[in-house]
Formats: sequence, structure tokens, C-alpha cells
Amino acid sequence: MLSLQVNQLTKVYSNHTLALNQISFKAKPGESVVILGANGSGKSTLLRCLVGLEKPTSGQVFLGNWEVTALPNARLRTVRRRVGMVFQHFNLVKNLSAFHNVLQGALGRSRGPWYWFPATAPAVERQRAMDCLAQVHLADLATQRVDTLSGGQQQRVAIARMLMQNPDIVLVDEPVASLDPKAGREVMDLLYTIVREQGLTMICNLHQLDLAMTYADRIIGLSSGQIVLDQPVTNVNSDALDWLYQRSAPKVQSEVIARR
Repeated sequence: MLSLQVNQLTKVYSNHTLALNQISFKAKPGESVVILGANGSGKSTLLRCLVGLEKPTSGQVFLGNWEVTALPNARLRTVRRRVGMVFQHFNLVKNLSAFHNVLQGALGRSRGPWYWFPATAPAVERQRAMDCLAQVHLADLATQRVDTLSGGQQQRVAIARMLMQNPDIVLVDEPVASLDPKAGREVMDLLYTIVREQGLTMICNLHQLDLAMTYADRIIGLSSGQIVLDQPVTNVNSDALDWLYQRSAPKVQSEVIARR
């Protein structure tokens, strides 16, 4: 399993907005870390930097022995195969079946175009796709187009696609923001169970404080691109969370460090 280490990570956008300001933390293999903070605090930018989807201005990200921030694109693609991602808006191909979407989780390890189609994918991968759907309790809807599924079911398909990658670390960006509370709780229950059973490291952005307190081993709080809280969940109380969101008021959600 992969460990994660972030050293002095800084991201300044072209409009001079300081999105991340010398972020440093470590996550042990198998640890569930929830990142909290108001909109604009840097949560999504951080996740994108962790997997090389966003290039930081300075600093380092290590996944295991790989320095993500120094890898050429070809090597970065290899590392990304070890990292599963779950997004707020699912990022599914809506006119394809649940099975077909999950099968695409194997594309990172494919060596030919036959993986794009269920009829030509290797039998071992087709069986794995069905096993992943069974893990999220959707095997009976494998042939159904995902645009006919509920939001909660679509997010479960996205989780199954992530499992199809066979990742060591999972990055999760606001997975329940588009769902009603009941469906959101069901998705988080399922995701947390899978992560625990498989010993995966999870870094999860959330807004919902009750979910953070339920599913985190550790909570990291961001404000204006800086870590202002980093504690085991057992050490965090409602006063600390209130303090975090009070200091993340809109006027400090982004910081301009230089102006023309």
C-alpha cells in the first residue's frame, strides 16, 4: 500500500491567487483523512496536485517512493493507475451501461483498444467488473444505462469503477454534495466499508461535519490555502469545527499575493 507525503506544497494561479500556501502533511497506509474547509479554501486544488492533475508552483508530493511533482507525463500515468478517484459529479459516460462504465476502470492497464468494449474485453476483466458492481450492490443493474439510475446509484457505479483500477490510495472530492442526505449517508457507508476492508488510504474532501466526524481517522482543516487544523478525529470537537469555518469567511477564501 502507498503512503502519502506532502512537503511545503504551494500553488499560485496565473491571476496571482494563492490557492495553497506551504501545505505539509503525511498519510499512513490505510488511514482515512477528511479535509474540511469552506469553498475556496484549497481542498480541490490540493487533491488535483496530489495526483498531478494540477502542477504546483513549488513543493513536493510523494506517493510511496514516487515524487509525483517531478515525474514526466509517461511515468505519471503509471503512478495514476495506483490512485482511484471519486468525484462530486460522478464523471460517468451517461449513455453507457453501468457495466461498461466500470469496465473502463481497467483502461489504465490495457494495451489495446479491445478494453473499450465489453464484448472484446478479456474475460477476467469482465468478471472483475461484475465483482466490483456486486461490491456496491448494483450487479442486478449492470446492463442499465447510467443516466437512468438515481444519483446515489450513479455514485456507486463511480465507486465500482474506482475499485476496478485496484488502487492503493483513493482521492475523493465531495462525493455526496450532489446527493440527498439519505443517499449521501448510504454512499459514505459503502465507501468507508470498502476502504476499511481493503486497507486503502483515503483522502476525502467533505463539507458535511457529521460525516467527517463519522468516517475520518483524522481531520485536516484548510483556510485560505493553509492547514490550520490537523488532529485525530477523537481530538476534534464542535468548537474546533466552528472555529475552522469562522476563519474561512468569504473575505479570506482567496488571497491575492501580487497585483499588477
